[in-house]
Amino acid sequence: MEPLFEVQSMKHSLGELSFVWSDTGGYYRVYKNERQLYEGTVAEFTDGELDSRHPFQYTIERVKDEKVEDVIVIQTSALTSRVEDEHPLQRLVITTIAASSQIALSWERIKGVEKYDIYRNGIYLDTVENNRFIDRESSMSEAVTYSVLGTRPLIDSNQQMNVSKSIVSKAFEVVMPPSSENKPTEESYTFSIRVNCRDHLLQPVAKRKKVLEIDRWKFRYTTFLKEDILKNPNLLSPLPYFAGDDRDFDPEGKSYRTRVDMRGEFNIEESSLQFTKAVGPSIGMNYLKSYKRHGHASLEDIEIKRLEGKPSEINFEIVHDVGNPLTVSPPIHYEVKGHLDCEGNIDLVGYHNDAPHHEIYLSLGDGDWWTIRQSESEGLAYLSGVLGDDYWRYMTCN
Repeated sequence: MEPLFEVQSMKHSLGELSFVWSDTGGYYRVYKNERQLYEGTVAEFTDGELDSRHPFQYTIERVKDEKVEDVIVIQTSALTSRVEDEHPLQRLVITTIAASSQIALSWERIKGVEKYDIYRNGIYLDTVENNRFIDRESSMSEAVTYSVLGTRPLIDSNQQMNVSKSIVSKAFEVVMPPSSENKPTEESYTFSIRVNCRDHLLQPVAKRKKVLEIDRWKFRYTTFLKEDILKNPNLLSPLPYFAGDDRDFDPEGKSYRTRVDMRGEFNIEESSLQFTKAVGPSIGMNYLKSYKRHGHASLEDIEIKRLEGKPSEINFEIVHDVGNPLTVSPPIHYEVKGHLDCEGNIDLVGYHNDAPHHEIYLSLGDGDWWTIRQSESEGLAYLSGVLGDDYWRYMTCN
């Protein structure tokens, strides 16, 4: 039985990375983003020219008798120094290795996280203590999405107020015991990687299509209240109850607290970005749960801007800080940064409070909505800003 053509080891250091693969005969070519960097019989490669702005992709081809016999694709990023108060997943090195025999994931350790739950297409697979996972059972002909979930104590947070937030959240636990699935003294981290079907991904570089993968996309971020009627946590308010949105996760849900829609388009020389912002009505009720009054929050509390980038890519940022116009309460806060390009490469990163429900979707071309994230509310007390937040990242490996 011939040895499997797989990456054996990979090492990241500041300004350099190297990897070694199994020497299965023939000679090898290494490409970086489809530009050839190496050809030879030695089964290892070192790269000292790294761009820390976005993930990049290597392709290793095994050639025998002038024919490409096997292909490995590696998607990774440069190791960088940490910046205080930066999103903890923003520069986290996440590596995806696709070969005909496996899909392997590895990631830079997150301080304070002791174990990680692994999901494939939303189905739980395993819990690991190491920062790596190998899947030998996924289909070659289907795209697959892996999600890695971890939590850590709030005291280990990157945020400057981590100590005071941890003390307040522990006090919150005393008066309101946490569920077994989430604790106020913890932050949660989720990163997801959608790996394209390997029948397409593992093509030799010379056979890959050189046309636009996508010409347009849609992005939707919605916050909503699942309940029909909610009790106001502000006991001093003259409005003891509020109407909710009375629905579950649905990209086309009609009722919501807030919604951001974005649309991007690519052509050969330029790209464009359009967006809309909307807020649903806040409806206050009396003690009999009957209508008393309503109001709308300000759209100015949702800031969207396009960031600098190449004509073939769109980079954007959303900062959302929308409160209840009828009562004094903390706002719904979330932030998102996004990168999408005409080849279908996607890198989205963000965080949000654990309330209310958050749902994020993306559609490429005329395709259906992809679910990027769905997060259930832990209760309106989590809007306070002193409890643990949810940090997330979503990437593609094409």
